[in-house]
Amino acid sequence: MTLSEKKEKARVNFGISAAPGSQVSVAGTFNNWDPTAAPMHDQSGKGYFRTDMLIPEGKHEYKFVVNGVWATDPSCHNRVPGPFGSENCVLQVQKTELKAPEPVNSGKKNAKIEKSKDVELCRKR
Repeated sequence: MTLSEKKEKARVNFGISAAPGSQVSVAGTFNNWDPTAAPMHDQSGKGYFRTDMLIPEGKHEYKFVVNGVWATDPSCHNRVPGPFGSENCVLQVQKTELKAPEPVNSGKKNAKIEKSKDVELCRKR
């Protein structure tokens, strides 16, 4: 088992607009830059491609592949130089923690479990 497989993972949502009918995927350090490993789907047929992935915690670089052409995420402004003269997008995945909120009334038996923000994407939503 590699170090990245031992790390906590968090669900990350990727999305990009492209022409309906395009072949779109996301590739990055989390899938060895394999452009076929994470295909994205246009469920509405209107050109918005999405996928959800479980990604290990840590800093990751990524790009989209649209019809065989590598492209940066237009909504990501956190970028680093890539090895081939282009830029890669960066996302930071943080460890997922489950927290029980402080009880307001100690007489209540059902405390909700809240999931903390587990992924800090390069863009603010």
